[in-house]
Amino acid sequence: MHSQQQQLNRRQLLRAFGGMVVLGGVAGCGNDQEGADGAVSYEGEVAVSHLDTNISATPFLVASELGIYQQEGLKLELVSFPGGTDTVRGVATMGMGMPATLPAFTAYQKGQRELRLVAGCDNRSRAVFLVPADSPLRSIEDLRNKRIAVSRPGSITTYFANRIAREVGLTPGRDVEILHVGGTTESWTATTQGLADVSWSFPPTSEILINRGEARVLFDSSEYVTSWTDTTHWATQSFIDDSPEVLDAFLRAQRRAMDVIANDPARAAPAYARRANIPEQVAVSVLEQASNGLGLQIDRAALDEVIAAGRELGQLDPAALDVDAVIADGFVDNR
Repeated sequence: MHSQQQQLNRRQLLRAFGGMVVLGGVAGCGNDQEGADGAVSYEGEVAVSHLDTNISATPFLVASELGIYQQEGLKLELVSFPGGTDTVRGVATMGMGMPATLPAFTAYQKGQRELRLVAGCDNRSRAVFLVPADSPLRSIEDLRNKRIAVSRPGSITTYFANRIAREVGLTPGRDVEILHVGGTTESWTATTQGLADVSWSFPPTSEILINRGEARVLFDSSEYVTSWTDTTHWATQSFIDDSPEVLDAFLRAQRRAMDVIANDPARAAPAYARRANIPEQVAVSVLEQASNGLGLQIDRAALDEVIAAGRELGQLDPAALDVDAVIADGFVDNR
């Protein structure tokens, strides 16, 4: 492994020559070579948490559908993983990707010291809590003696449900019951079958149910958890050392996709609808929500909130976590 100073010098050298170099292959991750015009040319895989059902993944789908990756010299296979921990394993194998922030920090503290946080992604809390459209529940204050269906013990949805219940004066386990039932599909099924009163979800799944007239939002976690970074871009130190210009091109493509989502919805929404196989009306709504939170800047205050949640869930020891050592400097400058 190269030292930090060696890494920075190599990146500076690459930029000085406009990235016009022939790259060595990254074992198990992809193949790099100089393109015909001297630009980056890379083929490989990227790990993405819940690719087709996660609002945080919208830049990946838009960039893929609009050919933005190809324009940056990247031929990427987007590989979807069912959860944060699995996505972190994918990043460790593939070299780069987008997991949920907390599982990535947890994996680092548990020994995966090759992991590096290289850029932000979705700097917002995205979980929403749904009720059937005909439910008598009208506000979060109606939750007393009710049941909230969340994912699994130790999950972020468990943290949100407990934290928000306490913030409105309810004691979990006494005034409101938190049920661990699984993913969005399982949670919604439990709610529609009367096993729970409220179901956790996130866009686009929640927007599809709302668009069908089956559900409505009872409360949105972002109304209560106002500082948060749901997902972030990570890479391994080996990938950074071997292919910093590939990571630069990848993040440049991500930024371009985020810009299209925020500033050109007429172009972004049809592309997202096609790639995600959802109605365009749903795509428009999801991208409107996505634009309020997507960005490559690393929000340190929001990271602190995630780490505090990890402490409450028993997954992290903040006192033993050197956040500065996890962050790879320089990749989000001027983006």
